[in-house]
Amino acid sequence: MGADTLVLGAFGMPDNAAVYFQGTSRQAAGAGTTFGDGLRCAGGTVRRLGTTMNALGSSAWPGPSDPGISVQGLVMAGDTRTYPCWYRDAATFCTSATFNLTNGWLVRWAP
Repeated sequence: MGADTLVLGAFGMPDNAAVYFQGTSRQAAGAGTTFGDGLRCAGGTVRRLGTTMNALGSSAWPGPSDPGISVQGLVMAGDTRTYPCWYRDAATFCTSATFNLTNGWLVRWAP
């Protein structure tokens, strides 16, 4: 695989901690399953990639000093992974949970 330049970003979140993670498959064929105040789309083997703080409602990972996503996620050429962001949200919406998730990206890593 060539240089990993993928950066994950999310917006519309409160200014709290955000955890970027990956899954080796999709939950419910991509429809997701109930988790916190949202739907979890990443399933299979789930791996935390990194934690950052949202500022002005958004964040991105990896930062300049973090390893690339393929390195941190142990990704091989040809693998497909799902990438959402999990964030703290104390506002009560559908449930009394204090967290939510962003939409996820499905990425197929090229050889």
